[in-house]
Amino acid sequence: MTSSPHSHTARGFTYIALSAILFGSIGVATSSIFNVAATNALSITLWRAFIALPIFLLISFFLLGKKMFVVQRRDLRIMLLAGLMMAIYQAGFVVALQNVNVTIATLVTLGTVPIFAALLSARLLRERLHLQVYLALLCALVGLVLLVGFQPSKNLGVNVGWGVFFSLLTALGSASFQVCGRVLANRYHPLQTLAVFFFVATLALLPLALYNGFVVTYSLQGWLLLLHLGIGVSILGYAFLILGLRTIPATSATIIALLEPLTGTLLAWLLLGERLDALGLVGAALMLVAMVMVFRTNAQPPEPL
Repeated sequence: MTSSPHSHTARGFTYIALSAILFGSIGVATSSIFNVAATNALSITLWRAFIALPIFLLISFFLLGKKMFVVQRRDLRIMLLAGLMMAIYQAGFVVALQNVNVTIATLVTLGTVPIFAALLSARLLRERLHLQVYLALLCALVGLVLLVGFQPSKNLGVNVGWGVFFSLLTALGSASFQVCGRVLANRYHPLQTLAVFFFVATLALLPLALYNGFVVTYSLQGWLLLLHLGIGVSILGYAFLILGLRTIPATSATIIALLEPLTGTLLAWLLLGERLDALGLVGAALMLVAMVMVFRTNAQPPEPL
């Protein structure tokens, strides 16, 4: 008995939703690691890559065989750049979480990624910028001011300025990674590119983490949280994303744009007790509206953290 198109679509949305929920848990999981271990941002990011990389390599080789090693020279430079951007945005988000709370880091980062991506695509890929993108930029800026500028600083984190800076750096790195991924999307299997990206990111992070002091001692809870980041988020999150995008159109996949930050914010509220006042809630809503405006214009699914 064959499945109906409706069941395929429902399954696709389920995969996308699961992916968004997993990626949305990054902030709370990372913040929890800092609460149970004396560690640093580069150590957490490198452990996430260490755990995910061999699994990606094994799965890619199992599915693609020797084809996983076939890369055109012109594309290798793009893959190297994408891997570096992956290292920047994954480490940058962890640094942001050291300075500002999960809610602010998540909303600022994910609220500005699509805008950076649209601007970079216009500059590098010669894509047209619609009026809606400029309106989304204005909406996001107003939302950012309301979200951060009028909140009691003691509720936002230890250093709001640096937290917002690294959140924006994370967004820029993620947007750059998105643009690189879009260039390669029709040429390679997604598992092949992800394996290369994680390999490059690991090589980039390794010397920095060793120089900064690579932390290898964690409690059982700390290791479980690291395994969640490496397997639950990086492996299962991307697997659900790939499966979902096979069965639903990219325009429909923009559900991630809302579920990921909303999941992060909800978990921060439930597990960490983080709160926003009325202006903060309006600012958060404006940033989510800006995300939807850009995705509706570009019809491109967002790239998760």
